[in-house]
Amino acid sequence: MIGMSMDQGGRFGGRRVRLRSRWRGSHVAIAIAVVLAGCGARQKPLALPPMAPPAIPVAPAPRAEAPNAAAMPAPFAITRGFDASLWFTEFHANRIGRISTAGEVATFEITSGGLPERLAAGPDEAIWFTDPARNRIGRLDPGGAQAFIPLRNGDSGPATIISGPGGDLWFTEHASNRIGRVTPLGTVTEFALPKAGGPAGIAAGADGNLYIAENSGNRIDRMSPAGRIEEYELPHPDTRPNDIVAGADGNLWFTELGPQRVGRMSPDGDLTEFKLPAAGLPMSLAVGPDGNIWVTVAAAHAVCKIDPDGAASAFFLPDNVYPSFISSGPDNNLWFTEPDGRIGRLTLAGRLTQFSASPANDAADATGARKHELLIAPH
Repeated sequence: MIGMSMDQGGRFGGRRVRLRSRWRGSHVAIAIAVVLAGCGARQKPLALPPMAPPAIPVAPAPRAEAPNAAAMPAPFAITRGFDASLWFTEFHANRIGRISTAGEVATFEITSGGLPERLAAGPDEAIWFTDPARNRIGRLDPGGAQAFIPLRNGDSGPATIISGPGGDLWFTEHASNRIGRVTPLGTVTEFALPKAGGPAGIAAGADGNLYIAENSGNRIDRMSPAGRIEEYELPHPDTRPNDIVAGADGNLWFTELGPQRVGRMSPDGDLTEFKLPAAGLPMSLAVGPDGNIWVTVAAAHAVCKIDPDGAASAFFLPDNVYPSFISSGPDNNLWFTEPDGRIGRLTLAGRLTQFSASPANDAADATGARKHELLIAPH
């Protein structure tokens, strides 16, 4: 059992704030129909013409072999897949990995280069990902075949991507202040936000709308699938909302990087903020299989849990564990990435298991083991 501490005084000031929304009509949506195709490799963002011509599709990607793989992978974002596995990107690597709930790993090279950042399982049983280095959206099917959709605006900064309303994929464009929608057939529609705000996280709400965390704009936006936008200004300066998820309680939960808190906002704009029992930036959050919100705090080597009423607790992990992005898994456990080349699995009771993020034919992790389990007495 990992050491747990309880903090029942987690509510920020014990008070709620009612946020007032301002309705903003989005700019005219720009629809771009693009054939799902590959494009040439570049490691820097590509300035595209108004309409990028289709390129030559790439062949199915081979799984990464040891000579082509980094000696120590650095897992970044992670998400639950369409199958009984989890998928992850690697920091500063053109590779996407898949890990089963038993810890078996396979990796896929992104053959035309780029930098996969965030990823999501699509309705077509493929993994979709953002690639800010190549200014595009990518698609990876279970067999390894890849296709890419270039974005119309150069250096858009595609960031978070999710499966959302209408059976489409929705993503934020952090640099160009747009929200993008891509259908499984490759048609892209972009919605310009009313003003600059650096959209970071995006979540599909239970009410059928999308909720966007504007990191530099200090706002949470509600956007209908048709592009109608309502803005909710956060009351405290430099809140910097970043990651956001729709909770099992029907509310929206998001990280606040400035005050190092977690915010909860109802669809009507009622805001409550919670202090975490672990000090440091809340990096990522996910809805757990128990309906609670789980938050990683890498600097504190901790994974925090917040119930719908705001009671918070923390699992403090060993000092060499830096939990980064987190996702609920198909096995009813929490899974998170570690930048030192491992994937962590945490049960609801606090049992931690670590797996190497390298395939079996790659180098083992720093401990020489592919699986490492810890049972630590409570503090």
